[in-house]
Amino acid sequence: MITNSNLSEIDAVLIKRAVEGDETAFNKIYTQLSGKMYSLCLRYASNTEDANDIFQDGFIKLYRNLGAFRNDGSFEGWARRIFVTTSLDALKKKRTQFTDIEENLNAVTTENTVLDKLSLDHLMNIIKDLPAGYRTIINLHIIENYSHKEISEILGITESGSKSKLHKARAYIKKLLPEVEIEQ
Repeated sequence: MITNSNLSEIDAVLIKRAVEGDETAFNKIYTQLSGKMYSLCLRYASNTEDANDIFQDGFIKLYRNLGAFRNDGSFEGWARRIFVTTSLDALKKKRTQFTDIEENLNAVTTENTVLDKLSLDHLMNIIKDLPAGYRTIINLHIIENYSHKEISEILGITESGSKSKLHKARAYIKKLLPEVEIEQ
């Protein structure tokens, strides 16, 4: 049941009209979400063509599942989850199996890393150029704030594997930026 509470800019009436097939209402939803969702797609994709495909697939899924939104949280958060899942599905399609991850329980030491010392624009450019596995972990843990437990469930790896992959991604970034001092 869609209610009026917690919907910020996208209100319950607009969603209800879109569910009923009102194209103008869905276009308004699209307009309000497109910038943020496209940025999300760019963070996961290795190039703009892949980002465009993910973006299109994400909006198709959002449109098809619009009636399933139950206002358990923000509409934008619900939409973001669809786009994250769509991005991860696209990555899985590109490679048949997630790369082997070395188990290392002590991989992550402190959050005071190179990632904390970069400007947002600089960080986004670096993330865009990372190998897919590193880019995925950085996006899920650092940008989307998923826990290692959630990441392990999403990617089908162990929690320690998630931690190890994050540690390796940070080390990879450190090699790209030797002039940035990392506290560990």
